[in-house]
Amino acid sequence: MTATKTKFNWFKMFWEGFTNMTTLGKTLWIIVIIKLIFMFFILKPIFSPNYLNKKFDNAEDKADHVRKELIDKP
Repeated sequence: MTATKTKFNWFKMFWEGFTNMTTLGKTLWIIVIIKLIFMFFILKPIFSPNYLNKKFDNAEDKADHVRKELIDKP
C-alpha cells in the first residue's frame, strides 16, 4: 500500500517534445526564441530608458513625481 510518488520532470517533458517535433516546428521555435532575445536584450534598453533613476536621486522624489503625474495629469 506504499505508493511512491515520483517528481514530475518539466525539463524532460519539454526536451522530449522538442526532439519529437517536426523540422518546421523546431525552426519556428528557434525564430521565436531569437526574436524574444532581440526584443528583451537589445530593444528594451534602447527604447525604455529608466527615466526615474536618471531624473531623481531618492525614492521619495520618485514617488512624489509619480503621484503628481497620476493625480494632476488630465
